[in-house]
Amino acid sequence: MAGRKKTGSVGNLYLGISNVVIPGNKTTFPPAFREKSRLHYYSSLYNSVEINSSFYKTPLRSTYEKWQADVPNNFRFSIKLSREITHTRELKYDPALVDPFLQAADGLGNKKGALLVQFPGKITFDYFNHVEKILEHIHASPWQTGWDLAVEFRHPSWYMGETTELLNEYNAGLVLHDIPKSKWMEAVTAAPHIYIRFHGPTGNYRDSYSPRLLAERAAEINQWRSQGKTIYAYFNNTIDDAFENARSFQRLTGLDAK
Repeated sequence: MAGRKKTGSVGNLYLGISNVVIPGNKTTFPPAFREKSRLHYYSSLYNSVEINSSFYKTPLRSTYEKWQADVPNNFRFSIKLSREITHTRELKYDPALVDPFLQAADGLGNKKGALLVQFPGKITFDYFNHVEKILEHIHASPWQTGWDLAVEFRHPSWYMGETTELLNEYNAGLVLHDIPKSKWMEAVTAAPHIYIRFHGPTGNYRDSYSPRLLAERAAEINQWRSQGKTIYAYFNNTIDDAFENARSFQRLTGLDAK
């Protein structure tokens, strides 16, 4: 997986929301954007988006191509791997599903960001070998080029040295997130990228983060960027204040708030 670390330089920050979330309808958009797509307007505000719809149904390659043509060159799409791979019973999935998923997503061209591989809470460390197989299949795919791999666990049994070693083997980052029962906010892997998901102050995709917490997280991110790390950060508290929190975070991290 291709990282984007450059020795001696500040790492990029790709910031956005989980899905294209913009308050109001198109009549509330600036006049120049009212005849454009919501994605087009969104991309004038943020430089990245986390696509969760790919978890439920694999978009067509033509859909990905349309999306990438609708955003600036510096925009990055992060996509969530299909639930047919990560959320099957006991992780018994068809390996043949991996290539078509990644082949379709290759339509994003040079606007690929991170590939999010998220496992549910029922997948404990006992499934280590199964998870390793999934990472192997992704790594072996001819369509995996250009993605930064990020793995999210929802069970705390994964937070140990063996997991770090596994992820390092595949140049994957351990997703930092704040779901209470499986919260993890420490960057431990050697990957040149860090992936952060803000699921809401109580982890239920609701409410708003306090200015103090946002400032603390922004300081951490800026420290990692100073080390050359590429950062992907997405607000998933979309039921309430994801849009406002992301805008505040832009200012706190030094990104231009347009």
